[in-house]
Amino acid sequence: MKSVLPLLLALLPVATASAQVCDVRQIPAQESFVTQDSLFCEVTELPAGFAQGVVKLGAAFAVTDRHEDKIIFFDRKGQRERTLEYPAYEPSALAWDGKLLVSADRENGRIYFLEPGSGECVRTIESPLTPVTGLACDTEGRVWVAASGADELQLIDPLDGTTLASVPSPAPKISALAFDGNGYLWAADSAQDRIYLVDIRTGYTIFYLKAPGPVVSGLWLDGRTLYATDYQTDKLYRCEVYDLAGKCVRSQARRGQATLYSEVENLGPGEITAGTMVLAIPTDGPNQDLDQVVWTDGARREKDQWGQEVAVYELGHLSPGQKKSVRLTGTGTFYRISTKIYPHQVGGLDEIPADIAKKYLADADKYRVRSDYIQDKVKEIVGDETNPYFKARKLYDFLIGRINYQMVGGWDIAPTVIERGTGSCSEYTFSIVSLCRAAGIPARYVGCMVLRGEDASIDRAYHRWAEIYLPRIGWIPVDVNAGDREWQGDRCFWFGGIQNRFLITTRGGGDSRWLHWGYNVETAYRTQGKANVRTEGFAEWDVVGR
Repeated sequence: MKSVLPLLLALLPVATASAQVCDVRQIPAQESFVTQDSLFCEVTELPAGFAQGVVKLGAAFAVTDRHEDKIIFFDRKGQRERTLEYPAYEPSALAWDGKLLVSADRENGRIYFLEPGSGECVRTIESPLTPVTGLACDTEGRVWVAASGADELQLIDPLDGTTLASVPSPAPKISALAFDGNGYLWAADSAQDRIYLVDIRTGYTIFYLKAPGPVVSGLWLDGRTLYATDYQTDKLYRCEVYDLAGKCVRSQARRGQATLYSEVENLGPGEITAGTMVLAIPTDGPNQDLDQVVWTDGARREKDQWGQEVAVYELGHLSPGQKKSVRLTGTGTFYRISTKIYPHQVGGLDEIPADIAKKYLADADKYRVRSDYIQDKVKEIVGDETNPYFKARKLYDFLIGRINYQMVGGWDIAPTVIERGTGSCSEYTFSIVSLCRAAGIPARYVGCMVLRGEDASIDRAYHRWAEIYLPRIGWIPVDVNAGDREWQGDRCFWFGGIQNRFLITTRGGGDSRWLHWGYNVETAYRTQGKANVRTEGFAEWDVVGR
């Protein structure tokens, strides 16, 4: 059972003089998630102090040592078994093509092909990228090459170094590569302590894992297990990467409390005759475990057609000078989350449950899914792609390149936003929801209160992004606005992940019977005469004890 923290709310000024008694809502316990700290475990100390690259041949491992100028074979306990002389003086990577060891030299820019038994060099080619920092061989013996500062990863002919293909590099400082026979490369980034999964068919970086050490210098995939050597810690690590398939990884837990305020004041001289004030009620989710949610007394609880629960207050009659204020506070733990998706494991569109398809493929006023503009745009972007993941990813990357952030005025419909090329976070969201639904991918939106800067801070703008449904995976976040980054390695996080600074209050498909097209709060009122009405809404974050 979760501990319940006591939460005290100050009395709010309201149109009547009655005391406020907060209604406390207990949130049920959340299912378990994978934690960041559990991903990699240590295998052994390395028998080399300057290890570059790693391969696994049978039960033995091998690394190059840039100080000894040797290839060192060792067992799982870190004990040396034998060594080979290296043919140059600054080894920088190591791979295995099924028959030969393949190594690159940082000093001369060459790639060497060596007999694993004798160490004899049977072939040398010039690398088209330098300085080489990563090598990986595919199932046909061709060689993938990474180089520090390069903006692409290249596939080269092992006989003469001719470039056969290339994909965008996930980051500018790739320090190691490993080939994955499911159609991916694993690429380490020692500058940001990440290990990326790169799809070699599309060039998209799919997700990344936090590296087990600060300077990963070698990667090797053995079935479902990814091995990594680290230059700084001099250790070998492993992670069962395919055990993470479809799972949500939580990290960076943050304790916090967010309060949503809404106020209506009649400045006169006319009358407010009636109206409602609506607060969205949050629940637990992958990114948040809520100990407690409380809101101002006097509301009735309702649900809209999307299952979103709200607290509804009758505004009643407000004479000039009167006002009514309500608030809702959520206390809990908030996480950075990232869903690890292998696109080849995503199901087809025919596997989408009928109830989800019916609700979240429907058209609506802000989306215009059936418009010629949206239909034609989806055909242009998606082409003959059939995998739901890549369909959605193409739409995501298209909008990143198409829309620039600009928050001006109200919310325009998706075709207008896409054609204009500017929009707010809500307009980004309407656009990706529209395109995904037109492509047959269920989509909805979420709204939240945002921690902006300090742990105690004010949020006056809030934030919204989309969630899409992938068969065999489920709902994942997709934030086009936040994903507008230059490098694929930075961009990929926001397709399946969010940071730990959000308290999500709202999930909906649009045009809610209580929140309409808004989220967090919604206010409606009727007036008689020349009434000047002031409305205010904002969120406040604060720190709570652990």
